[in-house]
Amino acid sequence: MKFKLFAIGACALTLAACDMGAQNPDMLKGKYFVANQPDATIVLTFAPDEMRVNGRVVNLYNGTYTADGDNIKFDGFASTMMMGEPNAMAAETEYFQFMPTVEKYELRDGILTLTAGDGTEIVFTMVENDPLATNETPGDAVAE
Repeated sequence: MKFKLFAIGACALTLAACDMGAQNPDMLKGKYFVANQPDATIVLTFAPDEMRVNGRVVNLYNGTYTADGDNIKFDGFASTMMMGEPNAMAAETEYFQFMPTVEKYELRDGILTLTAGDGTEIVFTMVENDPLATNETPGDAVAE
């Protein structure tokens, strides 16, 4: 009898330890992320109280998402339509094509990795303040 209780307890601890790596979509809410790409800086922010995102590449954008565990789906993106440098515009187009294909995410130690079904990834770094509030992003600073 004691052996059965020990085995059941050991199994429960093992399952609990496995779940420690599970993603919690609530940890995305109210967070700000930046991905410095070669031709553009991408800002991605998650609304604190609803399943919405917004951000900026060249243009401002917004959309919705759903998340369950480490699964995530972005949908319904809309953006402003300003022109920018050709390389930045190409990076923006690529990003907007990538986001609807994202299936998984991982948020660990301030690093958000979005992974598409084909294995393509974009890696973001969490930042303290909303880059959209100041209309600046890391990398926008100009040395004097």
